[in-house]
Amino acid sequence: MFKKILFGTCLTEYCDHVFHFALNLARENDARLWIYHGLGPGTSAEDIKKAAASKVAEAYVQKMKSSGFTNYMINVSDGDVVGGLVKLARDAQIDLLVMGTSTHTPLEIAEAAQPGKLGPTVSETLLAAPCPVLVVPPSMIPGLAKG
Repeated sequence: MFKKILFGTCLTEYCDHVFHFALNLARENDARLWIYHGLGPGTSAEDIKKAAASKVAEAYVQKMKSSGFTNYMINVSDGDVVGGLVKLARDAQIDLLVMGTSTHTPLEIAEAAQPGKLGPTVSETLLAAPCPVLVVPPSMIPGLAKG
């Protein structure tokens, strides 16, 4: 169903859980997984982008390779994060964009789950994306599921 999946990351612990969700979707659908990390405005130096790409690779590549998954691309860009996600999704003809609810781990250990607002990046992406956006809720984090 999905042959091109885009995962947006801010390299937080929460995004690590969202990454595993996106990786499993890619594996189940025999899809290519794009990993996107936006640096935001004012970070246009090439050495900063290269360092960020190294951090993304360090966070995710070994996890993919150790599970036998090799069909991925890493994209790091400066400037507007939402604009970068939307542009990549459009240019690569992405079928599904996968994100978390915000840039911060939404729940601390033993903290009660409280409904809250989505972060600004995911909110804006939902409105601008050229494809469906799947938002992975905090309740999907192992150990925090209710019920």
